[in-house]
Amino acid sequence: MQFRPSLITKLTFATSLILIGFMGLLDYINLKNFRNAMIDYAIANADQVAEIINQSAYDAMMKNDKASLYQMISRIAKSNDIEHIRLIDREGRVAFSSVAEEAGTVVGKNAEMCVMCHKTHNPRVDASSMNRSRLYRTTNGKEVLGFTKAIYNQPDCSTGSCHFHRSDYRILGVMDISISLENLRQRSHEYRMQFIVMTCLLLVLIGLLITVLTRRLVNRPVQRLMRHTALVADGDLGARVEATSSDELGELSEAVNRMTENLGKASDELREWADSLEHKVEERSREIQQMETQLQRSERLAALGNLVAGIAHEINNPLTGVLLYASILNTDKRLEAALKPDMERIISETRRCADIVKQLLEFSREAVPRQESFSVETVLEKVNDLFHQLPGFHTITIDKQYGRDLPKVYADPNQIQQVFVNLFINAGHAMPDGGTLSITASRSGDGAFVRTEIADTGCGIPEENLQRIFDPFFTTKADGTGLGLSISYGIVENNGGKIEVESVVGKGTRFIVTLPVNGERTT
Repeated sequence: MQFRPSLITKLTFATSLILIGFMGLLDYINLKNFRNAMIDYAIANADQVAEIINQSAYDAMMKNDKASLYQMISRIAKSNDIEHIRLIDREGRVAFSSVAEEAGTVVGKNAEMCVMCHKTHNPRVDASSMNRSRLYRTTNGKEVLGFTKAIYNQPDCSTGSCHFHRSDYRILGVMDISISLENLRQRSHEYRMQFIVMTCLLLVLIGLLITVLTRRLVNRPVQRLMRHTALVADGDLGARVEATSSDELGELSEAVNRMTENLGKASDELREWADSLEHKVEERSREIQQMETQLQRSERLAALGNLVAGIAHEINNPLTGVLLYASILNTDKRLEAALKPDMERIISETRRCADIVKQLLEFSREAVPRQESFSVETVLEKVNDLFHQLPGFHTITIDKQYGRDLPKVYADPNQIQQVFVNLFINAGHAMPDGGTLSITASRSGDGAFVRTEIADTGCGIPEENLQRIFDPFFTTKADGTGLGLSISYGIVENNGGKIEVESVVGKGTRFIVTLPVNGERTT
């Protein structure tokens, strides 16, 4: 599995690197300053020792007691930090040295102790303490501080009885003191180790503090944001981030909450648009399907009408002759009484065939409607009065509900009456044992049409037959021709209206006839 460092690890590591860099630089500067301070301290001590020896040398030389002077210098040279002390006269000869081998040797002007004053043709008479000190290493590798101090010619020295120095000599010689810096090196090493240990402890402490603070102030809010983004990615747009601070992360949490809220609103709008679009597509598909069904039915009706017209004309002529001769024979006195019932049966069936041919001719003829303005309520009342007297409607309750101020429709009143008659007949056949026939007339929402509903509580029509209910010759009755609803469909369509059917088996059937006002047409 690939290692992925966390944010806390990255911040701690980066901070540690920065601290280590700064601590290293601080260690270098601090150690360098410490070393310089210690060297300054060592030079100051060497200057004090040299001054003490110089004063002691003055007293001893005034008394001409060199032995006590050399003895005193030897005791001072035995200190732990002093490597050696030597006195050098004007000619460069070592008059005294704590190292016996150096006594009597001559030191040249190019020596380390002399070059600081004799590096030019005019030797320097005065020099600061810093200019009179030097750092070097001995043959055994020890680091040593060398300090040189001039021994000046005092007024008493040139006038003393034991001295032979001339009064114009400014410098009688020099004192060279070598102080070991091993103690300084050891203390510097200890100081560095202490600084490193303190730095490591400080880094650990800072790392812990950064880890705790980062976890509390950064990691927890970031984790909450990550959990929130995971919930949003899974589709939970109702999730919200708890803003526990007023800093940038708190503002980011509020911004994420606003973004999530806007995403939720956008998602709801998209869902509503999708649902609306789906509903519109379904509605449009149904309309297209209805239009295709109507177009197919119209084409079938037109083709069938032409065929039926030809057949009806061919059948009508011989059928008229059969009915004529049957009627003549029926009135002939030579006809035996036993044959008279059979002849009447022939006449009855022939007339029935003639009625069917008449309906076929009406179906195929597509008579041009004579449109005018009339009241649908008036036509419905005429049909109601007609069927109210029929024996088959005595057990049927008629419920009428007409809207107020119904506008007049623009259509052929005689053809529309024929449509309502067919619908009343179908309703009566659907309720042989009685029921309720509801008649409702109302104005459409846009006011351009009058909507008439004729509903029964009969047996209903099976769903598989609803799509074929207006097809010619389709019927569920044993003695029906299947032309009544087809003719009604054609009449309503020719008058600019629309006829629809709704039915539930066992509950009843509802026919809706929509007719235009002022010549409007349905879509």
